[in-house]
Amino acid sequence: MSETEPLTYPLLPLAVACPRCGSGPRQYCTSHGGTRLRRSDVHQDRTRAYRAPLSTARTDDGGQER
Repeated sequence: MSETEPLTYPLLPLAVACPRCGSGPRQYCTSHGGTRLRRSDVHQDRTRAYRAPLSTARTDDGGQER
């Protein structure tokens, strides 16, 4: 994947490093043995790492309802 190629919906978590397999940002995750690239999906841990800042941004107001 090139640096200028835009990320598409199923692979948006590629914007962050994968805590499971150690792949860097914009690099595909690898299989459990590290021998094959996972081109169609990412590890669940990577998806959680991608979503974490998004969920904290929604609650930065102290959790108060408006």
